[in-house]
Amino acid sequence: MSELMQCTRCGEILPRSKLERMKTGTYRRVCNHCKWLYYVKPSRERRILRELDARHKT
Repeated sequence: MSELMQCTRCGEILPRSKLERMKTGTYRRVCNHCKWLYYVKPSRERRILRELDARHKT
């Protein structure tokens, strides 16, 4: 049986499989959906904007 954990961003109680597992074997207390919304998506947008800015400067 998988243990349930609460996401610190959205507050949902989810099984461990829905949380990010780190290299040390512990789980980050942010669900994969919140991780995408708050960390992955903004970093991709920043990278795209940075690349577009570099393209226009040259």
